[in-house]
Amino acid sequence: MSQLRSLAERIHQAADNMPFTNARHCVNDNLDELEDRIHDIAGLIMHVTSAAAFAHRVVSGHAGAKDGVTQRRVTALTQSVAALGCVVADLGAAVAHAGLLHQAAPLQGSPKKADARQVTRSALDHLLNSARDHLYQAAHQLRLDADHLAPTPLTPRRAPAPAAAQAVSRSSPRTR
Repeated sequence: MSQLRSLAERIHQAADNMPFTNARHCVNDNLDELEDRIHDIAGLIMHVTSAAAFAHRVVSGHAGAKDGVTQRRVTALTQSVAALGCVVADLGAAVAHAGLLHQAAPLQGSPKKADARQVTRSALDHLLNSARDHLYQAAHQLRLDADHLAPTPLTPRRAPAPAAAQAVSRSSPRTR
């Protein structure tokens, strides 16, 4: 389950690296950052998918034997890939919005154009925030899955009490 925790940490780190949204952010910097983030997420998708495929081969390789923990691990990993796919979709749309902002940047004009730029900027901010939220949720879910898959430590059994301690003394009201 340390694998799931490690991947959760990597996904959480990717969320922390997501560009923050504010009006002072330079559009060109956003495009560069978006490129880096998409590259990071694509790498995570490949890594998590490979881990899921490997675990699946291990389960499938046993002649009919099904390891429930490994199967649940495969499911957790594949669900993470689905969440990472949502992040890529958000970032792809964010790139399109950043491109629109880049195109509109040199155009100074009417308040209508300024309003349109603000709407596009808000949409870009929303997409970046959505991508960050998906990453945090995916990391959180992987941590929960790791906690549920980890073997529960067995509580130590108590040693039986000595026979002498179990005997009821003669002065006890029960023996009268």
